[in-house]
Amino acid sequence: MAKTIGNNTPAKKDEAPAPKKKRTNPFQFFQQVRQEGRKVTWTSRQETIVSTIMVLVMASLAALFFFGVDSAISFAITQILRLGA
Repeated sequence: MAKTIGNNTPAKKDEAPAPKKKRTNPFQFFQQVRQEGRKVTWTSRQETIVSTIMVLVMASLAALFFFGVDSAISFAITQILRLGA
């Protein structure tokens, strides 16, 4: 009869136990974070300004569009309800 592990699955003879993950101390962690941060390609100030302006313009256009659609639907529903009165 084969040995079983926890959830009744047979254990393999060649299977080694999973290696434990090495813990990193806080100093090493922040050192690694800084190293990764240096690899990032950051946008320039000009690109950030242009992107921000584009987002504001598109959000304004979307707000105007939905305001217009909402007003039209509100007007249509008001007219339909007046027919029944």
